[in-house]
Amino acid sequence: MSLESETIVECKCDSCIKVRYNIKQIFLVLDVYGWLLDSYIVDFFLEDLWSKLPGEWQRTLDSVTPCELGKWILGESGTRVWPLSLIALRQVIRKLEINRNHNEREAIKCRGRENGGVSDVNYFSTGKINSVNSSSNLNQNLKPKFDKLFIKHVKTKKRYEIEKIAKILNDCTSKTNCTCVVDIGAGVGHLSRVLAFKYGLNVICIEQDSTLTNQAKKYDNELSASMEKYKFASSGKIDHVSMTVTANNSGEHVINDLVTNFANGSIKKLKTEEFGIIGLHPCGDLATTLLRLYSSCEKAKFICIVGCCYMKLTLRNDENNLKGYPMSKHVSLMCNNKLSFNALEVACHAVEKHCEKLKSDNYTDLVVHTYRAVLEYILVAKSPKLRRIQVKSVKVKEGMSFEQYCKSAIENFEFENQPELSSFTQSNICEFLKKSKRVLIFNSLRLMLAPLVETCILLDRFLFLSEKGLIPSLKAEFDCKLSPRNFVLTSTK
Repeated sequence: MSLESETIVECKCDSCIKVRYNIKQIFLVLDVYGWLLDSYIVDFFLEDLWSKLPGEWQRTLDSVTPCELGKWILGESGTRVWPLSLIALRQVIRKLEINRNHNEREAIKCRGRENGGVSDVNYFSTGKINSVNSSSNLNQNLKPKFDKLFIKHVKTKKRYEIEKIAKILNDCTSKTNCTCVVDIGAGVGHLSRVLAFKYGLNVICIEQDSTLTNQAKKYDNELSASMEKYKFASSGKIDHVSMTVTANNSGEHVINDLVTNFANGSIKKLKTEEFGIIGLHPCGDLATTLLRLYSSCEKAKFICIVGCCYMKLTLRNDENNLKGYPMSKHVSLMCNNKLSFNALEVACHAVEKHCEKLKSDNYTDLVVHTYRAVLEYILVAKSPKLRRIQVKSVKVKEGMSFEQYCKSAIENFEFENQPELSSFTQSNICEFLKKSKRVLIFNSLRLMLAPLVETCILLDRFLFLSEKGLIPSLKAEFDCKLSPRNFVLTSTK
């Protein structure tokens, strides 16, 4: 059956109406300015991308400092008079993007099938935590030592994310009375160990890389030994499975079998085979696979995911492609719903971190974009066949010259593809290198637009759940300066 012939059951709550409206408005903006996102920064000099900007933008941006631009993009005060069209673009981005401020408690939440369609913007409360070793159950003198057990082997950023999402997951399990959780894409199991041994949940970890699974089991044993040493108790259990979850094998029976075997083999007290699905930064199509699994599986009672790696999404090009983007029927039927690989890649960066670099004059490493664009010009001049060829990734450090960069970037090239050394010092090349600020500013404009792309992806997923009669909720839960992909999408049945 084609999408055109399907009946779309659209929720009429205030939130879903606004979501559909905002998506439409975003694509109207991208119809005009999407070329910035679609451009390859390596083509900056080849295609003279700067000249494609409106003339008044060029004149203004040529005179601003990177620090000034960083502050302006973030909406901080300044005295410069900016082009009205540029001001309007910044304001419409702010109006249409999902609020990235994790300190505000507002969430986008569908309530179309509850309370007569009145939207509720309150997110899950962070009330009583069901931790079996919470402060109420644990001697306060031992609590610091207990908490320290869970940060071994875990990087600071990951600790922060785990602490935040574990509380949200705990709320989900309390709301659904569900004590079994399936962590898909579990890696080495840092989150799962917190859920099992600190919150007392029963966790099945699914990871396609058996090396990571084996490492996770090693860490489990280390933690168990430490807890036994200090006589810390936990009612939770954890198990690991190495397998690949795809659109073809992620049906209800696969997870049901795992949960059933887990209950029969490891958890005698588990009275139900209902479970929740979690994914902390599942890569690309895995996030959409989890959402489809949740929507089709009766026993999956909640989902909690934080997506990432949008550029790895499979873009749907026919009605039978069930991967990637778009997911919802509403967005699928929009004639201008297209997002390019470049746009998806830019959406994986955080404009806030970029602007902080500009404001602090700590952007020396960003000259790599200029170096790469100039190198592209040299390579294509040698042979059109070398256009966008893969070069070695080189981190530009303080004082690294363009010639040093090039030698490192193309050191693995065949001899016949190596440009002449004289190419690096030609007069036009020197002129290009002097325009490094333009490359920096052009890329900054792309990053200013990037939140609109992420918003499209996440609101498409939101509508997918809404169209299935489920109740999605979407909110920034992490500090975007620490964790750029900071939105948590949840739903409970």
